Amino acid sequence: MLMAIFEKPVNVIGRVEDLLEAKVEPIILKSQLKEIERIASSRRWRASRIAKTLLKLIESKFEVVDDPGGNVDEAIVGVSKREGFIVATNDRELRRKLRKNGVTVIYMKSDGKFELEGYQP
Repeated sequence: MLMAIFEKPVNVIGRVEDLLEAKVEPIILKSQLKEIERIASSRRWRASRIAKTLLKLIESKFEVVDDPGGNVDEAIVGVSKREGFIVATNDRELRRKLRKNGVTVIYMKSDGKFELEGYQP
């Protein structure tokens, strides 16, 4: 979902808050942050540039949360299930895993609208 900020200029945090009708506190797992840092130091110019910009956004707006490490998707599923977090992602496979584990998911449809799956107040 974070990469969507650069693919289609959109205020993801603001749109999520509008969808939920609540203020959100965006978090990122330490393992996700490490993955973005790895991309930022890669030789792929465009991806590196996007990742560096993303790191600045994360530094100013996100809380970094510890996780067990290992596979990033598994960490996202485990932490979000345990903590009751809502996950914003456009990764179809990750969305499937999250929904299978009862985690609420937000994703951006191809028309730019945000959709909420599995929300139970």
